[in-house]
Amino acid sequence: MLDLLARLVAIESPTSDKAAVDRMGAAITQQLRDLGASITHYPQSDTGDHVLGVLNAGADNAITMVMHMDTVHPIGFLKAHPAHIEDGKYYGPGSCDMKASHVIALSAVRALQQLGQLPKREIRILFTSDEETGSNTSRELIEELVAGSSLCMVMEPPLPDGRLKSARKGTAGFKVIAHGRAAHAGVQHEKGINAIAELAHQVIKIQALTDYARGLTLSVGNIRGGGPSNVVPDYAECEVDCRIAKLSDAEYIVGAMQALTPVLPGASIEVEVDLNRPPFEYNAERQGIIDRLNAIAEAEMGITFTHGSTGGGSDASFTAPIAPTMDGFGAIGDGMHAIHEHIVISSLAERTALTAAVLRDF
Repeated sequence: MLDLLARLVAIESPTSDKAAVDRMGAAITQQLRDLGASITHYPQSDTGDHVLGVLNAGADNAITMVMHMDTVHPIGFLKAHPAHIEDGKYYGPGSCDMKASHVIALSAVRALQQLGQLPKREIRILFTSDEETGSNTSRELIEELVAGSSLCMVMEPPLPDGRLKSARKGTAGFKVIAHGRAAHAGVQHEKGINAIAELAHQVIKIQALTDYARGLTLSVGNIRGGGPSNVVPDYAECEVDCRIAKLSDAEYIVGAMQALTPVLPGASIEVEVDLNRPPFEYNAERQGIIDRLNAIAEAEMGITFTHGSTGGGSDASFTAPIAPTMDGFGAIGDGMHAIHEHIVISSLAERTALTAAVLRDF
């Protein structure tokens, strides 16, 4: 498993580099072919092609495993930060998020085949190419494939302490644009309306909308505007990351953002809205899935798994309204998207055993 992980990590696959992600897809295709899966490629023009492997096509009681091939680290990151093993951990870009998950899913199927225990159900294994940028080209495919599944296993890594992910915040983005009036900063300063100053007022308003008690956060970033300092700027904009714990807060925060009003006389404000992933909420159905998973884990492995919530988004938000969904089957690790990204090596076997047992017995 470590050998396969090293080979996959060596294939750098940032979302923005289609050729790189397709190299990853070629490696995954070979792995699926070795398992005897029927394989379908879904060509994309700007992102990598999505790859689907299916075993026992047409059988009842399907389980769908969803994971992504793209990473956030640019080409060359691996050369600057080589993969290595230290203190029982495997360090490497994309190792935790989520190439170890590929190893777990493929190894679970391979183990069941070798033991003669592969169930007679249809097993769908989907590898997408653009999860890190919002799953814009893969969402429709994901929703189509999970329909009718008895379980969707989202193979993202668990929480750093190993808990499964039973809830995730929804994600939204806003662009706030301030319009002012240009003027010569020395000759006609009083005739100008400074769009950057107006945007600064709006940034304070936006940040104040954060409410930790209700799981609602807003973070302003990527501010742009103005030009030469001797010109009063007439345009400025910023991008806002928004996370919501409950779907009911989507309407509230969109309304609050669209209600922003200018502070400086003569200035104007525009707000663009991008609602991406709805919240993946903990509920009675989720608890029922956890109870069934733990009954399997207790019988097969002698252990049970706990669960918790996270602020990060995943494709579980898309699958949960369509099919019973659980998230966090990947390897235990930490440092996702960072220099110190790693997995705990011992968790590879544990999570593969759990995945195989669930595929067989759920």
